[in-house]
Order: sequence, then C-alpha cells, then structure tokens
Amino acid sequence: MQAVLYFSDKQVREKLFAFVDAAPGLLLVAGVRHGAAMTRPPQAREPFAALEDLFGDVLAQVLVADEGTTEGMWRDPLGDLGDRLYPEDKKSAYAASTGYLLLKGGQPLTVVRKQGGPAADQWFLQEALSRLSPGIPPPDPEKRPGTRRPERAPRAPPRYGPASDREAGSASARDETPPRSGWGRARDEAPPRSRGASPDFDFDFDATPPRGRRSVPPPAEAEPEAKDPWVVLGIARGTPKDEARKAFRALIAQYHPDKVAHLAPEFHALAERKTREILDAWEALERDPP
Repeated sequence: MQAVLYFSDKQVREKLFAFVDAAPGLLLVAGVRHGAAMTRPPQAREPFAALEDLFGDVLAQVLVADEGTTEGMWRDPLGDLGDRLYPEDKKSAYAASTGYLLLKGGQPLTVVRKQGGPAADQWFLQEALSRLSPGIPPPDPEKRPGTRRPERAPRAPPRYGPASDREAGSASARDETPPRSGWGRARDEAPPRSRGASPDFDFDFDATPPRGRRSVPPPAEAEPEAKDPWVVLGIARGTPKDEARKAFRALIAQYHPDKVAHLAPEFHALAERKTREILDAWEALERDPP
C-alpha cells in the first residue's frame, strides 16, 4: 500500500499522524520533492516503486511530497512528526524528518539515511528491512554501494615520433639525436618545406609556436557567490537545527501570500523571491550534517 500526502493540503499534518497511528505493520515514511516539471508521481519513482513491487505485501509507504509552492511553504509535517516521536531527542527528530523513517505500530524502529541515489537508497533500505522482517531477504553484499572493484593496471603510454626512433629504442640512438631548440628543431637541421610552399618561405607548420604566439582564451566569468544561509535566516552560524527550524518557520510565515494579498503586484513578486531565497537557505542547512 502506498499513500501520497502533499504539503499544499491544509490537513497534511493530521493525515500523516493518522497513517502512522493506524498502520499495524511495517511503515515507511519519507519526504520527496515534487516540482511542476516532474511528470511521474512520487509513488512511481525509485526506490519507492521497487520497494512496492518487491515487498508491498509486508511494507506500507507514506510519501510526503513538497511541491515547492507558496501554499505549503510554511508547513513542515515531517518535522512535526519527528518532534512528536522524539520529544526529548532533537538529533533523532531531525534524522527522522530528513531520512527514511521505518515504524511499526506507531513506534519508530530505525531511520535509514538518504544516500543521494535511488539504487544506494534501496540497498540500505532492504538491509534495514531484512533485520526487521523475516519475509524480506538481505540484499546482495557484492552490490553494496561504495564497494570499489580493483582498478586495472594502467596501459603503457603511446610512443610518438618517427618510425625509425620507435624501432631503435636504444639509449644510444636517443643520445645521437641532435638537441631541439627554438621552434623544436636542431639549429643545424633544415626544416622540411610544406607541400606547395614557396622556396623563399621556409616554415614548419607542425612545430610548436614560440611563447607569446598562442591564443589565450578569455577568462571565464565568475559565478555569483551563493548567499550564506545563516545570514539569510538571520541566525548565528552553528545554531542547533531545532532552533534553526523555528527561525525558518517564523521567517517564512512573514512572506505568506495572505500577508501581501492587499498590496500591489510588485510586492507579490518580491515576496515570492524572498520566499525562494529562504527555502534555498533552509535546504542548504538541511544538507549539512546535524
């Protein structure tokens, strides 16, 4: 069984709590991003689709989707659930709101940290589920993410130059080669004329041009520096995540659409830009280890 809740739903917090309290067996709760450009619904994306196909008979899923719209920007149902499950442990509450939370009978069992890729997430989720249910086999240890195979021995670099030099290959032959200078030829060695060149113009087109003749590409434009998320949220660097979340909620509520509904359209655009800036800052802090 799979259920999807959306931040834009005013009752998303109450519905999430009801699912957690009513699920008798194993339950997976996770948050996902669901922007307008994402065509597939959250339950059809990985690793959720694979878990439903493989273990849907023993595992239920509740996915809480953040559409990134102004309607649900001030809501944090997963954070509220983490605070409810771990009222005295802020670190565990934060982990539960940002990772894959596994519960049974309304009680948290473990949290699987998101690895950054669906395949890796599925492997670690199956490993955790195999310890919680005898009906779920452990994953293949040979496919554990992060296991590197032995690298192949590097190939010998190709040898360039005339065929006579390659065939000789001896130190004496290399020692007899006249030293290169200037444009890459011996001073007393006449460079070959190119086909069709004038007898009065002797130039080696294959030689390396002298210093200062190469074309220098223009310097790349520097990318604008990202704003410091701590400064955007108006909190001191290193503030605990639970206090940072409260500051984020209070700040995002100031730019709620209802607060600027009576103002001119330019204020609406300003509120949206500020809201996106605050959301980006909070996402940057969420990516940092707690």
